[in-house]
Amino acid sequence: MTEAIRNDDLSELPPSLRFAFSPLVKRAMGISIGLTFGLTLFSMNAAHLLFAPDRVQHLWLMRNYFAGYNPETWGGALIGLLWALWTGFVMGWMFAAIRNFVVAVWIIVIRAKANLAANREFLDHI
Repeated sequence: MTEAIRNDDLSELPPSLRFAFSPLVKRAMGISIGLTFGLTLFSMNAAHLLFAPDRVQHLWLMRNYFAGYNPETWGGALIGLLWALWTGFVMGWMFAAIRNFVVAVWIIVIRAKANLAANREFLDHI
């Protein structure tokens, strides 16, 4: 659906607006958000393991979401990295898919309204 919209409708837009309405790449968005989440959790865990191993209480809450995560070991930090990477990928992919769908529907509605407004007086000329 978004491919047809990109080819037909975006060609009519000025070049400055084409970028705003072009579809997001779902895989790229998922990878970028996943890497951000994964590396953030891993770096927080590594900082606590290296500099303050006795102060990891707030990281224990992540065990409720990530099975096998243990903030007191390096293996647990790697498991947290993988879980956060996967969770971020799914969140980024879903965000891009929903955004692409909403923009596609929005373009269809705007185009339909413009066509209706342009043909409003059609029956008056018959």
